[in-house]
Amino acid sequence: MKKVLSILVATSLSVFSLGAQATYSEFGGTLISPAYMKYTDALKFSQQEHTYMSARVAAMGGAFSSLGADISSMSINPAGLGMYRSSAFTISGDLGITTASNNFAPSGKRQTSFAFNQIGTALNIYQGSGSLVSFTFGFAYNKLADLNYDESFGWEGDGVSIGDFFALQMEGFPSSALSYNSDPFRNENIYVDEWGGALAYQTALIDPVKTADGKETGRYTVSGIHPDASIAGGLQTRSRGSVGEYSFSSGMNIANILYLGATLGIQDISQTIRYYYTENYSQPISDPALLKAMAYTPIESNYGSGINLKIGAILRPIPSLRLGVAYHTRTLTTLTRDYVASMQTWFEPNSNQDPTFYDSESLVHNYTYNYTSPSKLLLGMSYALGNRALFSLDYDIVWNRSIRLQSQDHWAEDSFRQDVEADLGTSHNVRVGVEIVPINGVYLRGGYALYGSPFNKAAEQYDDNGNYFYGNHKRATTNFSLGCGVRFASGSSLDFAWTSSTARYTNSVLYDFYGEYADNTYEQVNSPIISGSKQHKSVFTMSYSVLF
Repeated sequence: MKKVLSILVATSLSVFSLGAQATYSEFGGTLISPAYMKYTDALKFSQQEHTYMSARVAAMGGAFSSLGADISSMSINPAGLGMYRSSAFTISGDLGITTASNNFAPSGKRQTSFAFNQIGTALNIYQGSGSLVSFTFGFAYNKLADLNYDESFGWEGDGVSIGDFFALQMEGFPSSALSYNSDPFRNENIYVDEWGGALAYQTALIDPVKTADGKETGRYTVSGIHPDASIAGGLQTRSRGSVGEYSFSSGMNIANILYLGATLGIQDISQTIRYYYTENYSQPISDPALLKAMAYTPIESNYGSGINLKIGAILRPIPSLRLGVAYHTRTLTTLTRDYVASMQTWFEPNSNQDPTFYDSESLVHNYTYNYTSPSKLLLGMSYALGNRALFSLDYDIVWNRSIRLQSQDHWAEDSFRQDVEADLGTSHNVRVGVEIVPINGVYLRGGYALYGSPFNKAAEQYDDNGNYFYGNHKRATTNFSLGCGVRFASGSSLDFAWTSSTARYTNSVLYDFYGEYADNTYEQVNSPIISGSKQHKSVFTMSYSVLF
């Protein structure tokens, strides 16, 4: 299986750059790959859970494919709108605490956020006595994914600097092409994911290797770090964003036996990730030409929208049993990415000299991508024990291999598709929920959900064997939930849910280079990072019912 599981399509073009650059090279990593979109980005924005909807849905583990009379039905199974007996207005908010951790920082870093994750209305515009019992139209906003997290960790003693990576990456580029005067960020032969190397040259992190007569050899070195220096690295990551959906839905009730519905969904995607990477050096000698510290800050901002269609049906063959099915089409998405990077270096002074500082920043690279996210099939079954208990079970199939890049460049489309088919598989999601009514109007709820890995067996085994991806990507999530609710005689209700989620991610590295130059083959890589996250969330929902 190929080593670079999530290497971006555009990066592979960089092996054909100027002059005597390495004859073969692959490079990437968490700090390098934000420059371009990869299939794992399309995957990330499509990994959605049902815990960000109403408190009732969240408390029951999201097992709502055969249930209804909830605003969240628009984003799960719109046939559930047909179960409304009156019009309703609903608003939900949540308070979440997310802890991102890894093998360098097992205790992790905590991030607290509050957001309104749902608001909507269901308008029961028709009630009849014939075969068509009711018809309901709905409009709502539902949050589908939370992309807010902070991560911070450090390490010391592995003897590897990101400067070594940039030195290898820039082999073959003449230093004149990397200088300020040459404006390398407008040079079409220097790709965006190579901008870090240009910044490294401009801040004196790397220097060209020259022969005795002063001619450049086409190679670079990190002359400011002594071979016996101690290197302490650190990374602070801050992500802010979410994936939400505006739903225009309708649902009907036919003879209290069959419920049908459809939703036109318009997704809103927004995420900004800021990586602040630092290295500090303990040099064995005092020399003004030696580095004291450096900082590298790549920032990626993603914003876009998508459109999809959801259709569903719920069958009620007997009053206590409901069978649900829904199909979510692929989401046609347009995503714009802004990318900018900056670098600073500080050089160690002698006692009688001031420190030397270098600072450089790239241009903002802006590019728009069109892609389709996976389609999904949802199956559900629920059973009621009179008016006192309700059990619900959901099973989803997500066809991740249906992700496609849409581009006028057919080579790019084919390469994207080949990476998707090589690494992605079918996700299998299971959700279970229970609701108990100890006294009329009071509801106690619990749930469990398992969102399966989007990667195929080969990719899973590759990761399990300690290999690494170019970025940490969510493999699987496990959710446990509890909740309660009160329904008033008017039909209005107040609901609360608590959820606990644990997510596993792929192994990753910050930067990696593999290539050959002349007769030498080499690899530069920092220590693998094993990541995970936990989230505890409280969800509150108020629903106000209006009887016609």
